[in-house]
Amino acid sequence: MKESKIVTVIIIILIIAIVGVLGFFIYTILMDTTQTESKQLENYAEVNQGDNIVKNETVQDPIANEQVQNQTIIDPIIPNDENEQTGEDFFTSTYYYSQLDETAKIIYNGLKDNKSKMISGNYIIDYGTEFNTLLNSDGGEEKLNEAFQSAWNAFSYDNIELFYIDATKITLMNEYHSLGGIKTYKISIGPGDNANYYYKEFQSQADVENAQRYLESIKEQITNQLSTDDIKTKIEKVHNWLIYTINYEDNADSKMQHTIYGALRNKKAVCEGYARSFKYLMDAVGVPCVLVSGTGTNSQGQTETHAWNYVQINQQWYAVDVTWDDPIIQGAGEQTSEMRMQHFLKGSDEFFKDHKEDGNISENSMNFKFPQLSKENYM
Repeated sequence: MKESKIVTVIIIILIIAIVGVLGFFIYTILMDTTQTESKQLENYAEVNQGDNIVKNETVQDPIANEQVQNQTIIDPIIPNDENEQTGEDFFTSTYYYSQLDETAKIIYNGLKDNKSKMISGNYIIDYGTEFNTLLNSDGGEEKLNEAFQSAWNAFSYDNIELFYIDATKITLMNEYHSLGGIKTYKISIGPGDNANYYYKEFQSQADVENAQRYLESIKEQITNQLSTDDIKTKIEKVHNWLIYTINYEDNADSKMQHTIYGALRNKKAVCEGYARSFKYLMDAVGVPCVLVSGTGTNSQGQTETHAWNYVQINQQWYAVDVTWDDPIIQGAGEQTSEMRMQHFLKGSDEFFKDHKEDGNISENSMNFKFPQLSKENYM
């Protein structure tokens, strides 16, 4: 009997040992299959600029620490001929956001909530496992990539003041861990392999903050000067001031001409710089305004990518193309007042004769819609 008990105990010990060895072996196999990878999804965010841009920028020094308190803003004298518009529910920074799907809105909101932190140039926005279910579904990575691109396009069109961010350096980082064949994805947005996501003209957060102070000074002066004007006069004065202030220049060595800083500080811009500056100041003075992309066909019959704006007056939308109202005059000629108003507060019947909307802001993005213009010009 005693020997039988001993045998039973030995068998139990052996079974426990075997189970323990098998458990350890299985655990080791599972741990060996755990991997971590980082995937960077291609970003086409900086597009539809109206001109070709090379990627090798020449580093300039536009970020001078100068005093801006005494800067004078040109204020064209235009008679008030409209009643001041008040009480409207102005929207200035959510037009494109409202068109996004839920996934893209989550990405957009992450960008918006951390916008002030992105001034550091290397802040990483962490979405954690927010998109894990999507990425474990069929075509999930492609859907997230499109949502990311659409969200960035909407964010950059709604938030004009992001003049310091080089969108080609913004990267969607996809990290996943695999355990027993089950993948867990973690998503973040940051500079990726880049040191930061600044344009090369900005070397530090101090540079960006100094540039922001300069732009805020201009915006404050414009806002103060137009505080008592009616909506049509506000639009016209800003339109005219930009024409007097900015010179059209396409410098392939810099991307600053596509930003409000290049236009308002360096006084040089291409169509996107004009249009972004116009929206920046319209937002400041409370006039509903959106940035619009598409193509324009000039007087020589040449069609090229282009950017302009729509503004809203009395619930109707009208087109304003500041760039084409600031034409380059050949020879010794001068701009006339008629030239400066050819594309000001136009309706669709006239404006679409040489302008065509294109809601495909970039590749791999949703197709955005623009406000419907009034058929008639503003009178």
